[in-house]
Amino acid sequence: MNPRTHDTSATANAPQARPEAGTPDHAADDGRRFGLDELMARAGVSQRLLHQCEARGLLRGNGRIGTSEARYTQEHIGVLRFTRRAYALGFGMSDIARLLALRQDTHRTSADVKRIALTRTEALESRIEELRDTKQVLERLASLCLGDHQPACPILDELLELKGFALQQPAQTARPVPTASAAGCRCAPASR
Repeated sequence: MNPRTHDTSATANAPQARPEAGTPDHAADDGRRFGLDELMARAGVSQRLLHQCEARGLLRGNGRIGTSEARYTQEHIGVLRFTRRAYALGFGMSDIARLLALRQDTHRTSADVKRIALTRTEALESRIEELRDTKQVLERLASLCLGDHQPACPILDELLELKGFALQQPAQTARPVPTASAAGCRCAPASR
C-alpha cells in the first residue's frame, strides 16, 4: 500500500506508542538524545518514512520537527522500528497508526490486533490473485509470440491496442484459462 494515499484524518491524533517492558524495542530511557541522521540509522528507516510518521503525529515530543536539530529518544527509535516492520508486512500508515495506538492501550484486546492483521491478509490474498492472473496473461502472450526476427509481435499488439486474442482451451487442464488480453486482467489499466 502506498502510505501517501491513505486517509490521514482518522490517525492524525493517534497516540504515540510507548515501548513496553520485555519487547525488543524497549530500552531504559537513559536520557540520551539523537539527531536526525543517527535516529534514522538506529531505526533503519528512510527520511521519507520518518517524515510520514511525523506528519501522522506518531512521533511526539521530539522538539523541532523536520530540522537537523530535532532531538529524538530511544522511544522514537522503537516507534520507527515498529513502523518499518509493519510497513514491510504491507500495512498502510492508517493501520500502523492503529496498531501503535493498540500497542499503547493497556485495555486492548488481542482480537482487535488480530482483526487488523486478518484484514491485511485478505487484501494480500486479493493482490496475489491479481498477480497470478497477470502472470498467466503474460505467459500466454509470450507463448503466442514467435520470438523470431519478424517484426510482428502479439505482445506489442496487445500493449498498444488492448484488444485481446482468441485462445484455444488447452486439453490438459479442466480449469478455464484466462484470456491473453490484458483488458481482462483486473490489474490492467483502463484503455485511454
